[in-house]
Amino acid sequence: MKRIWALLLGVVLSVSLSACAENSLDQMYIEEAQLTEEEKNIAELLGLNQEYRLYDFSLDDTVKSMQINTYELIDGEWHIVAGGGGQAFEDSEGRLALGFDNVADGLRIAVQSENNNGSTSYFKESKNDITGMGYATSVLSDKQEIVYDQEIPLVIQIITSKNEVHSYVVDYFFQPEEYEKYDYEYVYAITVLFSQKPVSELAN
Repeated sequence: MKRIWALLLGVVLSVSLSACAENSLDQMYIEEAQLTEEEKNIAELLGLNQEYRLYDFSLDDTVKSMQINTYELIDGEWHIVAGGGGQAFEDSEGRLALGFDNVADGLRIAVQSENNNGSTSYFKESKNDITGMGYATSVLSDKQEIVYDQEIPLVIQIITSKNEVHSYVVDYFFQPEEYEKYDYEYVYAITVLFSQKPVSELAN
């Protein structure tokens, strides 16, 4: 299944990337990818009932690296679950794909641009017992300005046994105390950061 996901995702990314270059803007931004009907049909096959998110981003020519982090909210603070390293990235445009069912179990990441084409994934047996719980997922849906070395929240996922869930826009990543008010069992976040620093200088 992992191999199928990677192959199909490559098709979606490749078909769409050429369109990004034709509509470059002066500002740096990331936004939810606007897919054609053909791309949507391909994307439906990506994860076999798996959640997926595709984002287009535009940068300037000073970018050197990018970092994608996954966090869990513990005692009112975000603790990193995966990421913290980063990868070299020097293209001015690209597409980012995230694939997941629930973030507690793992995440698939793919990045494609003119000179980059690769995917990574992590899966683990979570120590958290989420059996029988429901989850609510908030995602970045509006165009967001990119500022170097500042994290941009892309996904917030609440996993809980409660019948009522108060879901917030992803910007509430910067106000984790709001989630603590409702005593949800588990809250996860996925962020992206772009930097003018090489990978060796990124904070872990």
